[in-house]
Amino acid sequence: MLTFNEFFKSGDIVNLSEQAVYDEIKAFIDLQEVEFCQCDKCLFDIACVVLNAIPSLYSSSVVDRNYPSADFSVEYEHLRKLAKEEIPGAIARVKTRLHH
Repeated sequence: MLTFNEFFKSGDIVNLSEQAVYDEIKAFIDLQEVEFCQCDKCLFDIACVVLNAIPSLYSSSVVDRNYPSADFSVEYEHLRKLAKEEIPGAIARVKTRLHH
């Protein structure tokens, strides 16, 4: 029998906010409007700052992620918008405290 900890580790719980943030950081980089360090440490720090600023959206269902309801889709798009708004401030913050 699985312990309580093992039970949750074996599941498929995903924070969809992470993917929204990663996608928006990639889109921001592709625009090339702002110069900033894009090393792994800085990108991770930027992602962390943004993730701490926006709400989480957890899903435990592959079906919900692959075939989202209209409400779920709206909520996900709202997260992407919030992430996009937070990225410039996160970059500015990380620039002042580089970890390399």
